[in-house]
Amino acid sequence: MKKSLKKQLKKWNIGDYVRQFSIVTGGVLLTLWLTAKIADSAKQREVRQAMQLVALELRDNLQVIQDYKWMYNDEKRVAYRLKEHDFSLDGLPADTVAYYTRRITGSMGKPYRFLTDALEMFKTTGIASDIADKQIVIDLLRCYNELGAFDNSMNIYYDQRMKAILPEQMGETLWSADTNIDKAFGKMLASKKVRNWLGMIPRAFDSRYFETNEEKLETMIAELEKRYQ
Repeated sequence: MKKSLKKQLKKWNIGDYVRQFSIVTGGVLLTLWLTAKIADSAKQREVRQAMQLVALELRDNLQVIQDYKWMYNDEKRVAYRLKEHDFSLDGLPADTVAYYTRRITGSMGKPYRFLTDALEMFKTTGIASDIADKQIVIDLLRCYNELGAFDNSMNIYYDQRMKAILPEQMGETLWSADTNIDKAFGKMLASKKVRNWLGMIPRAFDSRYFETNEEKLETMIAELEKRYQ
């Protein structure tokens, strides 16, 4: 046994040891590198999927802004027409009166809400920590903050609208069994509070308010879709 061991020691070569150690070490390092690459690839895939969901959510929110813009512009047009007629419905076609009535007295309260589900997922899952370019994270959060500010302005607008219209709408002397909606609306237009509200509508938002918010959102969506398509 001792002779055999001596023979083995004599045959032992430092170069062989280094070569075998290098092979083993290289294999371990390669395994670790591949594991890290796979983990990083999985994280980046999660980031891409999350940001694609955020982009879709922002596109839905863009539609909300466009819907608000259409409603406001239409309501502003009706307010102008009523003011031109000195807040009188006399001489207007029946279908026009019906439309004006729906536009001014309908939809009490804010009609739309923005979606934030993808944003909450983005915040709670820690996805942001896996995004190398933190500027895109800052831009995204700023974009949602601006949506929040827009939403607050809609809250104020529709709250003031309801305060002006609803009391007149619910007045006991306004509605009776023999009073149709159009006649009731005609009586509402005699109210100073309602007239003041209609006069304020065209001044509620400047001409570029909705377009500016649309453009900011479109820019953010385009950036996300370019990076995470």
